[in-house]
Amino acid sequence: MNTKKRLISSLVTLCSIYSLPLLADEADSSAKTMNPLVVTGQAYKGYAQFSPTSGSKTNAEWLDVPQSVSVVTDTEITDRGAVRLVDALNGVAGVNNTLGEGSRDQFVIRGFDALNDIYRDGMRDDTGVQSYRSLANIEQIEVVKGPAGALYGRGSTGGLINLVTKRANGDEFTRLNASLGSHGKMIGRVDSSTSFSDTVNGRINVEVRKADSFIDYVDSKDYFIAPTLRFTPSDNHTLDVDLEISKQDLVPYRGVPSVNGKPVNVSRSTYFGSSNDYQESKSVRFSLNDEFKFTPNLVWNNRAVISRLELEQQGTRQGSVSGNTVTQTVNDFGYDPRRFNALQSELKWSVGSHELLFGAEYTQTKIDLDLSTVSKASQSIYDPVTEHVVNGGFKPFRKNDTKTYGLYLQDMYTIGDLTLTGNVRHDKMDLEQQRVGNPKENLDDDKWSYRVGASYRLTEDLSTYATFSRSWQLPNAGTFVSNGAAEFYSADLKEIGFKAYILDDALMFNAAIFQIEQERPVTDTTTGDVIDRDTSKHNGFELELRGQLTEQWSTTASYTYLDAEDEDTGKKPNDVSDQLFSLGSTYQIDSHWRVGGNIKYVGERYAGNNEAVKLDSYTLVDLMAAYQVGKHKIQFNAYNIFDEKYFLGATGGASGRNQIGYGAPAEYMVSYGYEF
Repeated sequence: MNTKKRLISSLVTLCSIYSLPLLADEADSSAKTMNPLVVTGQAYKGYAQFSPTSGSKTNAEWLDVPQSVSVVTDTEITDRGAVRLVDALNGVAGVNNTLGEGSRDQFVIRGFDALNDIYRDGMRDDTGVQSYRSLANIEQIEVVKGPAGALYGRGSTGGLINLVTKRANGDEFTRLNASLGSHGKMIGRVDSSTSFSDTVNGRINVEVRKADSFIDYVDSKDYFIAPTLRFTPSDNHTLDVDLEISKQDLVPYRGVPSVNGKPVNVSRSTYFGSSNDYQESKSVRFSLNDEFKFTPNLVWNNRAVISRLELEQQGTRQGSVSGNTVTQTVNDFGYDPRRFNALQSELKWSVGSHELLFGAEYTQTKIDLDLSTVSKASQSIYDPVTEHVVNGGFKPFRKNDTKTYGLYLQDMYTIGDLTLTGNVRHDKMDLEQQRVGNPKENLDDDKWSYRVGASYRLTEDLSTYATFSRSWQLPNAGTFVSNGAAEFYSADLKEIGFKAYILDDALMFNAAIFQIEQERPVTDTTTGDVIDRDTSKHNGFELELRGQLTEQWSTTASYTYLDAEDEDTGKKPNDVSDQLFSLGSTYQIDSHWRVGGNIKYVGERYAGNNEAVKLDSYTLVDLMAAYQVGKHKIQFNAYNIFDEKYFLGATGGASGRNQIGYGAPAEYMVSYGYEF
């Protein structure tokens, strides 16, 4: 079935879902009033979150924040049957996922890679940088679009993803969930919350996952536990103490090579790796979040994070294609270990017409990198042979120590219907590198980031806004020093848009037109002097709708158009689609039944630099149905129901042309939940 016919079939399928509430309304048209919806167990919630904080780090109204912010609620995460972070973000405007070496989360936001732009409760999440993050301990997900360095410091050219942790609020429950799915997928979860006393609450989330794959030789096993305590010594003082322990074993998947500008036409199950390829990771993350309210208008937050990641990966990689063969190498890569420490202090002060934020932050990333590479015999691009290889061992290669010191200020000043926002942040960044057998290398600088914005309330529920900001990025995300990239990158955002609450505040609507321009200085490898500047300019617009059409009927809809290119070559960057579209709906038919579905369309893209390999557009359709009676719930999720054959994306621009990953075929998952 071609893409056009498939898209039409998809729309027909989803329209049938949308017609359910209309049919229900017609059947009940003789009734003058509707009985309230009652669902036993966990209360029904919709898809709108009316107070996202990631765009301002305060409790400022969403309408008054001069930047696009999207929220994925826990209800939407559950309805989608999302297990990994990549599953939860499918409906967010401007966001698309890519292959991520077949071993980690990796997203593209507004056309820019966001591998190192994932945060946890407002602080950088370094622990999960080389893994698939669990959603077991996540309450909701907030996505800030565009550079946000004036609030968060280095990074975030296209935007950032902020994961909001579940908290021990003192509720009394234990929720059990077990899932079975395609390719041997098995998932078990426990979420238990209690109150130990008037001042101490506890909660624990546990998850075990195991799965094979549609790709030969690829499988995974995950273990995750996250206890948390909340201390409330007084009404004005709250301390959250979190611990997360994770172990993940998987076989990395680096896709298939290409020939003549197209991916090689082989079965989706084809595996080009070695039979003993693997990735093993163990991580521990400890965090504190202390909040003290001097008054309702003066709040002081102090946060601390300590994390440690140990990782080993043996991965077989495709190199260049010659005739009907592709060269390969086996890379042994590891963190032994990777450590991240951070301190953050923020004071929020509402005084008169000013909403003030004062902040200070310190972060340190220390990486002990092991690396070795050995060549492997070339493989047939049409019929690869999977065999055991002898690796080169995990040899010490490089030590890196990256420190940042940041001070920042925000003022949101309201005059009638006009809110003016000003941000300024100063960051001092020091990178130190020691390669084995080489002298120490350093890269350091201090930079100012800023945001200037304004929003105007056209009505109580409608605002228009404009913003301009500048952020700075460390070359290579600050993970290592490269002589050819010895100057920091800059990113400028220009954005105008509208925000609105619709249907008595039940729906959130955001429309934005934006331009992001990134400048990357190229430096002489000997002198460090700037010899050239590479510039990327991304122009686009987004439309997004999230929330409830009725009390029972939730919906999400988004559309993104993006014109992204390298200014020097005029070529599109790796893995960036010109169009993204998503439409989703769920309907609570009665106190027992809930049904829904989602459509996702991804336009044409290119894998590799200089538009090396063309990837066709694709459309995915998912369906769900859930039945709840008493404390029991059964849910069925079907993914890619038309079995669309598509490519998820490539690993990176330089090597992406021969490491292109297939997306999953039609799959299903059945889940059973019980709440005590």
